[in-house]
Amino acid sequence: MDDSVWERIDVSGWPVRRVEAAGSNKVLWLKHPATGELWLHKNIDVPANGVPQGEDWAEVTATQVAKLLGVPCAETSLCLREDVRGSISRSVIPDGCDMNEGGVVLETAGVCGYFRQTDSRKVRDPKRPRVKRPGHTLENIRDVLEGVEPPEAFAGPSGSTGFDVFVGFTILDALVANRDRHEQNWAVLRPRLIDEPERLAPSFDHGGSLGYNVRDEERLRCLEEPARLEKWARRGTAHRFEHVGTAQPLVDLALQAVGLGSASGALWWRGRLEALNLEPVHAALMSGISGMSEAAATFSSRLLDINLGRLRDAITGSG
Repeated sequence: MDDSVWERIDVSGWPVRRVEAAGSNKVLWLKHPATGELWLHKNIDVPANGVPQGEDWAEVTATQVAKLLGVPCAETSLCLREDVRGSISRSVIPDGCDMNEGGVVLETAGVCGYFRQTDSRKVRDPKRPRVKRPGHTLENIRDVLEGVEPPEAFAGPSGSTGFDVFVGFTILDALVANRDRHEQNWAVLRPRLIDEPERLAPSFDHGGSLGYNVRDEERLRCLEEPARLEKWARRGTAHRFEHVGTAQPLVDLALQAVGLGSASGALWWRGRLEALNLEPVHAALMSGISGMSEAAATFSSRLLDINLGRLRDAITGSG
């Protein structure tokens, strides 16, 4: 692992190319002054209690876990902009392509029971009023991604589909406790040339991972009581997918996804889980990361081990 990924880059002088709204934070597209590449910049959030959150280190840590697991993902880095902590994520859109977020893909395909959601637009199915996130299901995602190629960086078996890679997204989410895989957080790259294939975009936007918004007092309580941390890990649910009542755990969603993908894809991901060695991430966390408390680092490290064990139990049967 390249240790430079944990160094903060000062992007105060990078030109702003576009401004987007994302929840309560302003999001900027910055142009790298040397390469001309576009990078998405996000500041960390500081809620009313005044305690800075950890979206920045969560984003970069999740990226490194994704790389070890074999999930294609956007390149990320810790940064400072005007002395404020944040992260940057390199654009996953190649020249000559447009990106359609998952909601557009599902809506355009007219899949069964889907009602497009956004942060400001919550829609229910009038025929199923108790259902939350209607139509954002693994079955519908599989249907729209069966004819979509994997990201170019995917090193899995030949003949894999975009959904086979999406299976890896769900495994990554369960591993890093990312509950935010809504339909704006996955996308399809559509080339402007008709003889080029559509591809699933690499995974992006992992800042909601690893208990980024948990206060250190709670982290320390969990670290002092292993059963409490185990219980905390099991609270991670796939609430951005269709559900009634309590959403299913992220690990259960990943297991379901593996069963819906191809046999070769399932074998690949089982092998990746079996072989996964998180030691480079553990070492980085324990060595100290700018803006990350010791409690947050230890909590994240142990959480990764717990979730890896849960995934191995569920998907590979190895424990």
